[in-house]
Amino acid sequence: MDVKAYADLSRPLNILVASIAIFISAFMTKEMNYKVTYAILSVALITAGGNAINDYFDFQIDRINKPKRPLPSGRASPRGAYIFSIVTFCMGCIAALFINLPCFVIAVSASLLLYFYAKTLKNSGFPGNLTIAALTGMAIVYAGISVSSIENVFYIATFAFLINLGREIIKDVEDYEGDNALGARTLPIKYGMKRAISIATIPLLVMFLVTPIPYLTGLYNIYYMTIIIIGIDIPMLYLISKLLAEPTVRNAERTKSILKVMIIIGIVGLYLGL
Repeated sequence: MDVKAYADLSRPLNILVASIAIFISAFMTKEMNYKVTYAILSVALITAGGNAINDYFDFQIDRINKPKRPLPSGRASPRGAYIFSIVTFCMGCIAALFINLPCFVIAVSASLLLYFYAKTLKNSGFPGNLTIAALTGMAIVYAGISVSSIENVFYIATFAFLINLGREIIKDVEDYEGDNALGARTLPIKYGMKRAISIATIPLLVMFLVTPIPYLTGLYNIYYMTIIIIGIDIPMLYLISKLLAEPTVRNAERTKSILKVMIIIGIVGLYLGL
């Protein structure tokens, strides 16, 4: 078995971002305990399973869009990817059992939803985008539930949902060629790249508009607002203007990567601003 191929299949960067988000979100509750370790482990495993099953069902699309991925390049087999995803889903759910029952229920639900998304919802357009964004927000709530406190993670979950909703639509723009060849019903295919990018900017603009609320309501201090303005608001406006001016696959790919980093910046800002 090519270990590196299966590591690539799990998308380590996605797992790292998810793990950091869970750790910082739990840390913000000020009730950190050993259960956070299980929360990070379960989220990392379920994320790996979700990425693997996504590649399994996207095998034909990735032969066009991403030929260097483990499956289309032949470094891993579709059957191996399927088994890997099921095993990691199960291990993630078992890890959640060591936290509490609500976390176990969420872990099982997330695993099933990720499977259903990869098999059916991914090519449905906006419902699929909404599903992944909701799962991302729920992962933050999951971190809070793991230590029995969700009050301080509400804004993180909201920000993560909005950024990821825009990011998922932008990813569909990036994957336009392969999705179109296999008859997917994503927003860029249904409405064109330019209109899909315009739709993607809506949750990003909402994100820009709501970022001052925690500061204006006195929940977070000036450190939060400073980090958010420099690390999210200004770059967000630039990205939106760039996307609208040049609605291309290259710009979509660049924006998608930057938005992932913005999630971590937002979490750090929220933490330092408490």
